[in-house]
Amino acid sequence: MPLNAILMNPPLLPTAFARLSPNPAESLAARLRERMHTPPRFYHTVTHIEAVVACVWEWTHGEPSAPLLAAALYHDAVYDARRTDNEALSATFCRDEWASVGANPADIAEAERLILATAHGSAAPQTPDETLLLDADLYVLGGSPGEYADYVHGVRAEYAHVPEPAWVAGRGRVLTTFLSRPRIFLGDWHGVSEREAAARVNLQAEHETLAGFAPAKTE
Repeated sequence: MPLNAILMNPPLLPTAFARLSPNPAESLAARLRERMHTPPRFYHTVTHIEAVVACVWEWTHGEPSAPLLAAALYHDAVYDARRTDNEALSATFCRDEWASVGANPADIAEAERLILATAHGSAAPQTPDETLLLDADLYVLGGSPGEYADYVHGVRAEYAHVPEPAWVAGRGRVLTTFLSRPRIFLGDWHGVSEREAAARVNLQAEHETLAGFAPAKTE
């Protein structure tokens, strides 16, 4: 299913926040939106959050667990390409916000754990919710060539402070890591099988493009 088709389906932020906390949902959503404008973002925006929430909603048939939904909403609450602790800071923001409306402490702790998992390290997902969240976060990798190009352009803009040679080297390592995985997407959710092949094509094409920019080795 195209990403824009998923985004046309409910729920987006208002419905998701109302599911978490009906009474002060608007204030929670407003604070997240405000937080996500700093620093300036080009890919890790509210639109990305909406896409992740839409995937989570569809793949759970409209019945996501509260921690999964909270993690989908808050996993990029803090995003600064100059930092290495974005997931930890996002988890803390989620904890503080959700605790302020009296959420269950066990649910808060699980949401924090799920957000930390979006660092996409080497550890295998521990739960179905974790698998689902990680796949939703990477869903754009299997988009159309245009969607993927927009994603790459946005991420590069967020790393504008990085010189081109360093960007090519670092991005190349990221792409190699993904391409070496047996599967890009770990679950069997609706539409994922089609995205798997597309993701490999997109990643490989970008990898080959970057290889053309790599400086030639000298003897």
